[in-house]
Amino acid sequence: MARWVVYSLLAMFGLAVSSAGGRAESALEKPAGRTSRVALLTGRGAGQDRVAAPVRERERTGMAASALGSTWPEVRVVPEDDRILGAIGGLRTRLEQHGFTFTLTYLTESLGVVAGGRRRGFDYTHQIVMGGDLDFEKMARIRGLSFHMLGIQRAGRNVATDYMGVTPLIQPQEDYGVGGGVLYKLVYMYAEQTFLNRTVTVDFGRMPANMKFGTSYLGCYALNMITCAHPSGLSNATKWRSWPFSQWGMLARVKPGHRLYAQAGLFESSPTEGGRAGFDFSFAQNGFVVPMEVGWEPVLGAGKMPGHYKLGGYVDSSDHPDPFISTDGRPKLVSGLPGRVERQRGAWYVGGDQMVYRYGRAANQGIILYGIAGWNVGASLPNRSQYTLGIISQGMIPGRITDAVSFFWTRQRVNPAITSQQTMQMEEGLPLLNGVRSPQTSFHVLELTYTAFVSRGIKLLPDMQYIIRPDANHVYPNALLMGFRLLAQL
Repeated sequence: MARWVVYSLLAMFGLAVSSAGGRAESALEKPAGRTSRVALLTGRGAGQDRVAAPVRERERTGMAASALGSTWPEVRVVPEDDRILGAIGGLRTRLEQHGFTFTLTYLTESLGVVAGGRRRGFDYTHQIVMGGDLDFEKMARIRGLSFHMLGIQRAGRNVATDYMGVTPLIQPQEDYGVGGGVLYKLVYMYAEQTFLNRTVTVDFGRMPANMKFGTSYLGCYALNMITCAHPSGLSNATKWRSWPFSQWGMLARVKPGHRLYAQAGLFESSPTEGGRAGFDFSFAQNGFVVPMEVGWEPVLGAGKMPGHYKLGGYVDSSDHPDPFISTDGRPKLVSGLPGRVERQRGAWYVGGDQMVYRYGRAANQGIILYGIAGWNVGASLPNRSQYTLGIISQGMIPGRITDAVSFFWTRQRVNPAITSQQTMQMEEGLPLLNGVRSPQTSFHVLELTYTAFVSRGIKLLPDMQYIIRPDANHVYPNALLMGFRLLAQL
């Protein structure tokens, strides 16, 4: 029954796996010859490019849809079988044996408004990810110590403000944003040390404060920044930063057993946030951001179906002006005074994902339910809440265990204080904040995506998004966007 539900979704979306993609997959699964199969399955001949992907390797590394593969430990190192250049004549293999791995990925998310919105049009964006990881245990026999560095180059246009509405409140292209026009923008550069048989992990350096809090690579089966890779309604315009900003900070993660973990961090609330290129290492903090999270990661049933559950939040101790109430307690539009100072703000969230039906043995080969909800606490934050639900079905087509179809729904609510101020501005005949033409309240995002493994190292994700209430008001009609993500991993 579950399979037929998924096939119906595919039919509704109008997608079909191309015969060319099928031929590429078949070529990967069929070894070139007897010697190649023996070498691949036994590990001998590792210095040669592996032109065929053994079934065991494909099943072990079944996750293939994430756009940000270097962020999460589960998919930090992309296997050779999923890179265009493979082992590069054995060079990549030799480097890994000596403790060095590198990432070079090209990603484009190109979308167009085909109906509704402000007007019709199509925009291109791209993100080039460049980074490396050093394992000092292999290099210098320093047990548990590693170093991670990664940066990006971005370019393109914003379909949200070009065609859909007038504000970037909704961002259909996850890879659009800060970093455009810079050859290399540092995202993170930190050392990692594990203790007590890897049950305790400590990170220190420059990194986004929410890189390992409230995130999930499953959210990046979608293109919209609302879903990929954390609830953006909780981080927009905050100092609980995400890609590609960087902050000085540290975090510690403890795994006491029974698939439980607890983690907490301390990060600067930085006015510079790394600067344009991310290499501004000054420590000029205005306060501190303290994220916290506890979680449970069970594997349930005879099918060993994985799940991830989390409860967390953050506190920001820096000062921020209230957008609506002035220093004397009256509305700012009435008093003409500056906003009162908010001494502390933050957010909390609860979420999880769980595989509920398994098609095969690969890591994510089944139906996965996904959800997260979060609430902001603070008058100076632009949003009040976010709710996201999703379903992912990966590997339902025999022989294509990394193909997936996913559907996500998100609702974000704007801070009621901002809505009140905009309403008062409209009544007084004044221009509204952010150039909008009507008070903002809430919006919905519906997104349907197919992940197609085209060939080794190349994935194509046709995508359709339906935005209800662009700009979080009724000024422009609901917008239908269509496009794709292309991911090439070298």
